[in-house]
Amino acid sequence: MSDSRARYHIKQLTKKYKLLRMSEVGLQALALACIAFSIPYAFNVPWGISLTFSIAGGSLLFLYRCEQLNLFHLQELDITAYLNQHFDTLQNSSDLLLRDPSELSTLQQLQKLRTTVAFEALYPGIKLPHHLLRAGGIFIASVALTFTLTSFAPFLTRSTAGNTSKDSLTYTSKFIAAPAQVKQAIITIAPPPYTGLKSQATQAWSLTLPEGSTVEWQVQFSAEVKDPTLVFSGKEVVRMKSGQQNTYILRRSIDETGFYQLAWTTPAGNVKHSDFFKLEIIKDQAPVITINKLNQFTELEYTNKPVIDVYATLSDDYGLDNAHIIATVSKGSGESVKFREDKLFFGKPASITGKHLEAIRKLDLIKLGMEPGDELYFYVVAFDNKLPRPNHTRTETYFISLQDTTQQETVVDDGLGVDLMPDYFRSQRQIIIDTEKLLQEKKKTSKTAFQSKSNELGYDQKVLRLRYGEFLGEEFESGIGPQENPAEEDHDHEEDITKKYGHVHDKENEHNLVQEKQPEHHHHAEAKEGEDKNGVPAGFVHEHDSEEEATFFTQSIRAKLKAALTIMWDAELHLRLYEPEKSLPFQYKALKLLKEISQDSRIYVHRTGFDPPPLKEEKRMAGDLSEVKSATALSSSNHKENNEAIRYALQVTALALAKDSISIDNTLKRSLTQAGQALGKLAIDQPGVYLKSLSLIRALTENELKPEEQRSALKTVQTSLWKALPEAPEAPATATRALHTLDRSFIKNLEAHE
Repeated sequence: MSDSRARYHIKQLTKKYKLLRMSEVGLQALALACIAFSIPYAFNVPWGISLTFSIAGGSLLFLYRCEQLNLFHLQELDITAYLNQHFDTLQNSSDLLLRDPSELSTLQQLQKLRTTVAFEALYPGIKLPHHLLRAGGIFIASVALTFTLTSFAPFLTRSTAGNTSKDSLTYTSKFIAAPAQVKQAIITIAPPPYTGLKSQATQAWSLTLPEGSTVEWQVQFSAEVKDPTLVFSGKEVVRMKSGQQNTYILRRSIDETGFYQLAWTTPAGNVKHSDFFKLEIIKDQAPVITINKLNQFTELEYTNKPVIDVYATLSDDYGLDNAHIIATVSKGSGESVKFREDKLFFGKPASITGKHLEAIRKLDLIKLGMEPGDELYFYVVAFDNKLPRPNHTRTETYFISLQDTTQQETVVDDGLGVDLMPDYFRSQRQIIIDTEKLLQEKKKTSKTAFQSKSNELGYDQKVLRLRYGEFLGEEFESGIGPQENPAEEDHDHEEDITKKYGHVHDKENEHNLVQEKQPEHHHHAEAKEGEDKNGVPAGFVHEHDSEEEATFFTQSIRAKLKAALTIMWDAELHLRLYEPEKSLPFQYKALKLLKEISQDSRIYVHRTGFDPPPLKEEKRMAGDLSEVKSATALSSSNHKENNEAIRYALQVTALALAKDSISIDNTLKRSLTQAGQALGKLAIDQPGVYLKSLSLIRALTENELKPEEQRSALKTVQTSLWKALPEAPEAPATATRALHTLDRSFIKNLEAHE
């Protein structure tokens, strides 16, 4: 290694050390920035302030660590000092590699040569100190913590600033000033008892509260007023009760999102209205259920104790009340299938309570009465503690089946209506058992007996194949597997092994397994290619005697059965060749296909039903149909009237804005009032979108705005009116492409003949 190359490697080590250390410090700074952002943000601190904390904390940590590790002033001499300290073979002389040879004495030059050789050997294995992996782990943990805190921020903002043991809510995010003649207003929100939240008093008029909360308004006026009322969503007027010292009280349960305003009459007879205020409901969410460590479809082998562990994670925003498993056991197949439904409770914990818990239930399939071939369908249902009617959630249906180990072929024959199975008919599983037994006894059995037994199993495999071939219309060995050509028979006088070791009648259709067909003598002329014997084209012939069509099964089952027969050919081949160990894999494949065929007729249809709401006895037999509405009978007249009022208000508003000076005349007031009624219906579902425009319409119609404020108010109202209009449906457009003369002539003649 030359001097310049050694100097270059030291520079590279310096850059590498800076990069590693700065990456480490950067990850640590990002981790602190994430935490500094998430903690204030989770406790409802504005995101701008949280972001400022995050940037400041991350930057300070980055600068501090860089200064602590001397990264801004790191030089190559610092690297050589590290090398001298940790590598004895350099003999504390690595700094000589950076010096000019002309500045060195003879002894120093000799030492530099030795150091260069030692450095060349050490360089590939030099590892600079850093904690990059640890910093990466800290960063990943901080990101996870940030995600958790920001995800649960809506729940954390419900807690009060003090150290209280129970949750309570912050019911509004923005204070809205009270009406002019209202001296003081105290609004008390009492959440439902089942939520466990504390009551809270506020002076803010816009409210965000849990579903079913009871709100009490105590409004004190600065002077005497008449008939103060609260108008809910522009349609329901509720009168307040009189108290002491011009104080009026109203107590009401709130279940729906909407808006409200305060109205009263002055002693002079003038009706006054307050601004519009928001009522936003926090819905009680249904429980959340997660099934862990279990696939939706599970197939088990039949053992002494088939047990399934069901691990369920249950959570709810306010609390759980109950949870259980609905399990259905299916027995039998086809039309004789039977179902039994059971309700199973979790073993741990003993009682389902709390906001979050892990529930466990062991499903002992034997105790549930399951046998080989049976199936279990179950799902988990959870209920929360909402009153009077709890929310509930159910999971998807999970399927567990026990493999059928006894009846594999008889299931296929159940639907035939006739018993065509001989007494000596051997199933595929029996052939597998005998083959495995033969392999186990191979060392104790003579070669002649082993080959004879293997050949007999091959014959049994053949009989089984022919038996299943009947269901495909293949009554003989034609159509499956290799074909034999009698013309190519070998007439050599060699020993016939099949006659020596096989059955005497080991031939096709032995023991009359199927009915013999008499040969038919055809005297028809030879048909042309693509035609049948009668000269009819093949595409117009419906074949009834084809092996592909003569089958008891549907197309999917027939394809599986034909594949099983093809595999049986390979299994029989190896048994005939005295290789049962090679035949076993094919036998298992054939058995698996036969099991799938036997299960194809098993159908599970989940029982569905409708739980009607409870009847109100006071309305029973009353004949009141006012609340009965049919989806097909609903008229769009109301929507049409609303849209016409909004469109007319847009026209009048546009004319008013086109003038140099705004003039709020009676026509504009009347159109804005009608449009405000239409917006009020939309504000019931979206109070945050249209309440400001409703307030501006009220201020414009009652002349409460200054002249310089009227133009901007009209523009804001105009924008909301445009948002309220529904999007126009796309209408079919006429074709604009020019037609050819022949096309026009064809269309004209076609219309003339209609």
